[in-house]
Amino acid sequence: MINRNKGKKIITALLAASCIVSGIILASSNPKTVSRLQDIEQIDSLITIQFANHQVLPDQVNNSVIRVDTLLKRRTYWVNVPSRFSKTMFHIDLNNELSRYEIDSPAKVNFPSRDMNIYIYKYNTVLRTIRITTDTDLDSLSTESD
Repeated sequence: MINRNKGKKIITALLAASCIVSGIILASSNPKTVSRLQDIEQIDSLITIQFANHQVLPDQVNNSVIRVDTLLKRRTYWVNVPSRFSKTMFHIDLNNELSRYEIDSPAKVNFPSRDMNIYIYKYNTVLRTIRITTDTDLDSLSTESD
């Protein structure tokens, strides 16, 4: 059986080794790059880029603006997509892009329709909403990758 002092030395050595390994991992990891948002309208550009990246045609997107107060206008996008469109992948890619600007984008999936609402917010204020709805009439829609 290991005596008490020897056990303490082993535990101390293991703790020191784990601290050293943790420090090496932390030092070798890339720091998260945070970009600065120039203005709130830049969010619209980021959203539009993601629509294009996911082959959402301009005809599939409608939007409206609601004035919340004298300083804030909230834009809502209504997007109709074919059933083969991956709403989850769109949300993941959009979230990855927005997170560089420290913008949150939680989503809610409505069942049984599986339509998705993405809420884009910063500073505890919803700035944009994207409502993605499946439209089976678009299933015959042809894109460049088909």
